[in-house]
Amino acid sequence: MSTAFILGAGFSHPAGLPLQDDFSNLLFAGEFSGVLDTAISSNLKTFLSDVFGWCEGSFLPSLEDIFTYIDLSTATGHDLGIKYKPKLLRALRRMAIYRIFSVLDRKFSYSPDITMLLQRAMQAADGTVGFVVLNWDIVLEKHLAMLLPPPLIDYCCDAFDWNQPDRALLGPGPPAARICKMHGSSNWAYCENCNSLFYDLNQKLALHSKVGLIKADFRLFDERFTDSHFDQSLGISPAERTCRFCKNIISSHIATFSYRKSFRSHAYPAIWHRAGDILAHANKWVFIGYSLPSSDFELKHLLKSAELRFAHLRHRPTRTIDVVVRGDAQRKSYEQFFGTGCFEYYSGGLAEYVNGSGST
Repeated sequence: MSTAFILGAGFSHPAGLPLQDDFSNLLFAGEFSGVLDTAISSNLKTFLSDVFGWCEGSFLPSLEDIFTYIDLSTATGHDLGIKYKPKLLRALRRMAIYRIFSVLDRKFSYSPDITMLLQRAMQAADGTVGFVVLNWDIVLEKHLAMLLPPPLIDYCCDAFDWNQPDRALLGPGPPAARICKMHGSSNWAYCENCNSLFYDLNQKLALHSKVGLIKADFRLFDERFTDSHFDQSLGISPAERTCRFCKNIISSHIATFSYRKSFRSHAYPAIWHRAGDILAHANKWVFIGYSLPSSDFELKHLLKSAELRFAHLRHRPTRTIDVVVRGDAQRKSYEQFFGTGCFEYYSGGLAEYVNGSGST
């Protein structure tokens, strides 16, 4: 039986990662005390104060609002007030993304529930399991690597191993785990010049290579960031930040928490196409920690299109749907989307699902 897992932030929560609503409270944690981290905190705080009237101790605006206003202004070339021109907003966007990567890196721990889920899924699916992942983190990849034997990984797009760029992602035979990172991944890096996408299955490549930290961005806020001062603060050699093929500076490749996500850049069309195929051909869908938010209307359209792709056929494949969340708050959203009685609802979260009747 082919199974497709649709993984939201709640899937990564048992591994110690924060839910999206908790990110705002962690952006300015005291642990971010290095030279560049201090500058990032200061620049983001000033932006939030100027644009949202935020002050220390008050509630931060949502990440959707922060990135949406930045993305709308930069995409149209308009200022956000006289102070924040598109160039400055793009710099703040890169800093904010890097900070979120940093938050994700500091909170990870292995989850026995996730390991059990994946072990059962890989055995039952017999090489036909697929993952549609809405998160930037690599919780899924880290737990898959713990399985014996660890499955091959297919990111469903052209990508190169950062450490061995001449080696193909997959070995011989069919891939065992097809992973569609719908919004990108923290272990990816991208070259804007030759359009090469790199991955590192062992670490958060974007964070390790400090992509998104650009000297010119910091100089927009503080001219004291000279070449030597910035390089010394960065702490890694330039070679660790350059494309393996054309030697251009690499960048991250993600779609932000935004109501105006862009999926038109390299890799995303292939990923979304493969995700649609995985979903359409799967006999079972398992939603874990995903709330069907209104901001994900592109993903919801993909789900509905995949659901209906073969609905007109006389001998259409049967499909079951499991929804694994915590609490009953999301039940109404799923009933509105799929219909009442069209899915099994597990309100006790992942622990209930893997230890109770919901095992795959």
